[in-house]
Amino acid sequence: MIMRSDFLVLGASGATGSLIAGHLVQRGGRVVLAGRDAARLAETAARLDSDAVSVLTVDLADPASLAAAARAGRVLVNTVGPFTRLAPAVVAACVDAGTAYVDLANERAAVRALLDRDVEAREHGVALVTGAGFGPAATEALVLTLLGQGVRPAAVTVASAATSAYDTEGVRTTVAEAAAEGATRYRAGELVRTPLGTGATTLTFGGMTRAVIPVPTGDLEAARQASGAPDVTAYAVPRGSGETEHRSHGYAELADADGQLHVAELSTGEGFAFTAALAAETASRLLDGPPPGAWTAAGLLGAERVAALPGTTIELGR
Repeated sequence: MIMRSDFLVLGASGATGSLIAGHLVQRGGRVVLAGRDAARLAETAARLDSDAVSVLTVDLADPASLAAAARAGRVLVNTVGPFTRLAPAVVAACVDAGTAYVDLANERAAVRALLDRDVEAREHGVALVTGAGFGPAATEALVLTLLGQGVRPAAVTVASAATSAYDTEGVRTTVAEAAAEGATRYRAGELVRTPLGTGATTLTFGGMTRAVIPVPTGDLEAARQASGAPDVTAYAVPRGSGETEHRSHGYAELADADGQLHVAELSTGEGFAFTAALAAETASRLLDGPPPGAWTAAGLLGAERVAALPGTTIELGR
């Protein structure tokens, strides 16, 4: 019988995957670096320079290859998007193998699809986690913080403005595919779609007023899942807007039945660094054996553990 490593990072030679692998190695984990390019994986392994690291080539289109990857670690960290299209086969392989799963998805459809596997995950005794990145964890942590203050919302507004050190092809492809869904929001509990760009407004957070648009991101599903509010909108600063900040910001506004607004803001550093730290924290939590089911990362960890990530603060507003 081959002993499983602690973690398998799928897409480990990419920008985010290599950062996550580094965090996991620093935590003392045994890590399998997995992906399709053996040479790039070997370069990543050489940079990590650890006896706890091994390499495995994986073909996502080959069920046998994917099944072998799912059996190679106790926790599989999936960094390969677009998640709406590519994650389902990886999730299915993990369920079959009894392997805990975590991904970085922030497409609305991908986050919803993972959460909809809750019954299946419980039946198989497996923990499945989605959204282990700046989006949607930053805004969901804020919603959870306000709920912890006793707020019972009738409507929820969340918004994000992330700064990124990388402009990767994977991120561009994921954003483009998600954008095809158009502007989405929940109204009276129903998902409403309009052309992307409609519903633009301004919100003040992170010390400045920002032009934002409704977006089909995982923030929408995470806020809806956490709050149960019938009306939910997720906004983001459009890519290429020209903002040149060095920090990333999240915003949440909960309106109660009396119309009173409750606000919280999150501030952190560069978005990929936050994502890598959060994904490593989530994967480590999965190694401890949480109850089976489908979760968001912030829902699994709680707002306090998100706020405890390096350089991150949460503040309550008006």
